[in-house]
Amino acid sequence: MENTIVEEFRTGLKEIKSGVELTKNDIRTTAESIKSLQEDTTQLRGDLDRLRRQQLNGGGKPKLRAGEAVSEECARWFGALAFAGAEVQGKLQGNPRRDAITHIAREVLGLETRSAITSTDIPLPIVYVGEVTELVYKYGQFRKYATVYPMSVGTVKLPQLKTSPAFGFINQSASIPEKSPQINFVTFTAQKAGGIVRIPSEIDEDAVVPLGQFIARYVARETARWEDTVGYLADGTGTYNNISGIGKYAVTGGLVQQTATTKTKPSDLTIADFRNVRAKVNGAALFNSAYYCHPSMEALLVAFNTSATVTPYIANGPGGPTLDGFPVRWVGVLPVYDQNAHVNQVQALFGDHSFWFLGERSMLSVEISRDVYFTTDEIGIRALERFDVEAMATDAMAAIQLAAS
Repeated sequence: MENTIVEEFRTGLKEIKSGVELTKNDIRTTAESIKSLQEDTTQLRGDLDRLRRQQLNGGGKPKLRAGEAVSEECARWFGALAFAGAEVQGKLQGNPRRDAITHIAREVLGLETRSAITSTDIPLPIVYVGEVTELVYKYGQFRKYATVYPMSVGTVKLPQLKTSPAFGFINQSASIPEKSPQINFVTFTAQKAGGIVRIPSEIDEDAVVPLGQFIARYVARETARWEDTVGYLADGTGTYNNISGIGKYAVTGGLVQQTATTKTKPSDLTIADFRNVRAKVNGAALFNSAYYCHPSMEALLVAFNTSATVTPYIANGPGGPTLDGFPVRWVGVLPVYDQNAHVNQVQALFGDHSFWFLGERSMLSVEISRDVYFTTDEIGIRALERFDVEAMATDAMAAIQLAAS
């Protein structure tokens, strides 16, 4: 009888002990859940504060002050990325402001611990990608006038109309002949391009916004310059990953107005050259065509205004400069106007730019570089994009080329 009572008592104690252990586990789990909830609440509060600031600043598109390239929030992110890069590359050792600098980097980039700063996987927020892309549009011309096509994968094929079926009258009760257009497939293969922004390591926490503005401008300007260089000047060689830009494509396809023999200087071009090139493009493209040349070419275009020709070139038209009513658009990477010989040089372009596509794969990527510039004591930030340029119409644009000899 006593043994039975002892066993029951012992069993009861075990059950109580198990219950206590389960209660401890439940309390521990609850504490962890509460901590996680508190962290989420803190993050949500920060996000809400940012949304409130954006709403007070006008919502959608950020308002920029004079001299600003991107919004202050975007500039702070780029500046904080530079601060994180300085920490990753050991440039803050001995800096008396190291704690303040790393604190700003953690706060802006959303990192909880200093050790997290050492990660290079800090993606550019989508909300700021748009600002930098708009800046690329501002600095570049090819992206502005081409058709930007987002590529879902690394290689995409798009149909290009080769020959169009001709419609016509059909006799009563006669069979309707098949009218099948012929197409080619144009292959877009995203090519990786970019570089590294090198910044002196002498930084302090007060420079986060100016530093970020500089990085954003530098990345956008260099991105735009390379897109323009490829889009207009790529010659199909290995330097451009075998891509042909508008000038090379037009010359290869015979869509070119070339000056007479010995006319190898930009100053040898005449208004007849600019007018004759219009016949090289498809008639359907003339409705949206424009001239594309270097800004220095205005000196030549102005010279076309004579008593005989009146004023074919209007510098201050309602929509910008025009030549014979066609818009003139300035492209900084095209050849400059001078009086030196440049054999076979494509001096200007004409046509409907929208038939050239800029295939863009993913978004602009800006990350910390682990390369340490020991000899120059600099910080490295890497910017990359992936794109390709292709013509979606074979005769939409033509070139004005100087003579071969």
